[in-house]
Amino acid sequence: MEIDKKIEELESIRTRLNIPRETIELIVNSVFFDNVKILEIGTFNGYSSLWLSKISTDVLTIEINADSVENAKKNLEGTSVEVVLGDALEVIPALDKKFNVVLIDAAKHEYGAYLEKILGKLEDDFLIFVDNTISHGEKITSLFEVLNKHSELEWKEIGIGKGLIVIKKSL
Repeated sequence: MEIDKKIEELESIRTRLNIPRETIELIVNSVFFDNVKILEIGTFNGYSSLWLSKISTDVLTIEINADSVENAKKNLEGTSVEVVLGDALEVIPALDKKFNVVLIDAAKHEYGAYLEKILGKLEDDFLIFVDNTISHGEKITSLFEVLNKHSELEWKEIGIGKGLIVIKKSL
């Protein structure tokens, strides 16, 4: 499968639920790990998963909506992306692997809970990207509560797309 061609196809039928192109491009261009292992929370139609598959053959994406999973699987055919149907808050604790890149773009009111669950699933060096932080600021208060609780985390909000927070381990 030609990933760029599929990305352009999805771009031509873009919906408001897709991550902004400039945001996913920034994410993909910010990752410099040798062995990239990605966890994506919130798949929708697989648009961002396609982008992430350009920088890693080890992408696991979790989606709670069965219709979205079926659509994403069609769009991701020919890639190595693993699509898991389920509630991320239940799926993450059961995962037996670690990640160094995480993209959170799912139920906004659960952002804090997602962050708590993934902290034990991270390698020593990691980057966590959280989308929609400006457009949905009032819905992600739990994220800020968790960030304030963990002094080992450094974070910065970037005014790109609908807002993006980048989280890493403090030096």
